[in-house]
Amino acid sequence: MPPETKPKVLMIDDEKFLLDIYSTKFLKSGFDVFACHSVDEGLAILQKGYEPAVILFDITMPEKDGYVFLEGISQLHLKNMPLKIALTNEGQEGELKRMKELGTDIHLSKASFTPAEIVERVRSLLAGNKRS
Repeated sequence: MPPETKPKVLMIDDEKFLLDIYSTKFLKSGFDVFACHSVDEGLAILQKGYEPAVILFDITMPEKDGYVFLEGISQLHLKNMPLKIALTNEGQEGELKRMKELGTDIHLSKASFTPAEIVERVRSLLAGNKRS
């Protein structure tokens, strides 16, 4: 019997402390995690063939933000498009509309969920393959 494959998660956030917390929580919950500190790093790993089931990314980052990431990922022509979750504190109506227009499947506020709740939400979404 083949070994069970862990769901792959790509995380992009410039805040190292938060990235470490979320990465640890996902790893301890049975996920394979690749953590990136910038949009360029996230796009590069996808170009090299990393195929995550889900990408969690912040919108507000220095240099290049989550909107630039969404524009970049749309140009990669990935074989299997991952579930794209904006994990951010941005949430004004105009920001939410722009995220959706650029391909965000789900918006989750960092301030509204604990890391454990984020992990469970992602697990639930992947199990149901829901994009809403």
